[in-house]
Amino acid sequence: MTTGLRSGFPVPTRDRQLGESLARRLEVVEQRLADAVTQTDELADSVSRHLVEAGGKRVRPMLTLLAAHLADADRPEVLDAAVVVELTHLATLYHDDVMDEAPLRRGAESANSRWTNTVAILTGDFLFARASEISTDLGTEVCRLLALGLIRLRARQSSQVSAAAGESSLHFPAAQGGHANPRRRRVA
Repeated sequence: MTTGLRSGFPVPTRDRQLGESLARRLEVVEQRLADAVTQTDELADSVSRHLVEAGGKRVRPMLTLLAAHLADADRPEVLDAAVVVELTHLATLYHDDVMDEAPLRRGAESANSRWTNTVAILTGDFLFARASEISTDLGTEVCRLLALGLIRLRARQSSQVSAAAGESSLHFPAAQGGHANPRRRRVA
């Protein structure tokens, strides 16, 4: 059985009840994504909604929702986690399109092509910030993991830039021992 999403991507499952639950919850995630990127400034709002409205398979939120079925899928935090994961992914797409000078994303003109590189980078930064803001409701461990993920992402992007320029990698503080600051001690 497959249950379709608004994006046209099917939710494959042999369990009808699970498929219907995933489809319903993914629709809620879609609405929360739209709400999360809404801004009062017309240009900022338009750019922020650009990739959300372009659609996509939403694999990351779907995996988040599926994983929650191993425990308590009905916890409200599960939907927030799915939104955080997708906002983080979308933010990386804005940045990647600038780095790759991509003219298209998901069949639509990329934000950097339609507006500018600066606008695309600032929009990606805004989405990272919104993901971080939402993650605060999920606890400090989630915030820490998100921060470590962003540090690793930055390290990979720096390596790509350096390799493209034929230089050694840019060196920024990296996550060491599970913390960005090696002098920071874990508090039990």
